[in-house]
Amino acid sequence: MIVEFSVVPIGGGVSVSEFLVPALKELERRGIRYEVTAMSTIFEAEDIKEALDAIGAAHETIFKTGIKRVITLIRIDDRRDKKVSMKNKVESLISKIKERS
Repeated sequence: MIVEFSVVPIGGGVSVSEFLVPALKELERRGIRYEVTAMSTIFEAEDIKEALDAIGAAHETIFKTGIKRVITLIRIDDRRDKKVSMKNKVESLISKIKERS
């Protein structure tokens, strides 16, 4: 399954990157490979429990920075007919773009 989540610390100022570092370190501590985009973080999980546990831990870690309010948005692509990966999804899209060129 592919998981996308975005954590929004509220009340820490305009720039939030310093508050997000501990959340990403939590993913690393769990051995989760992730990709950061300008708007969210994407990672692969074996099942819903692993995904939600990781997001929950990342969410909680933000509070340890002193932030008093956190909003976390989650999107899950849970495909059960075949194994998917972040890399395969991107490669598939790129190949289709090239086919139409």
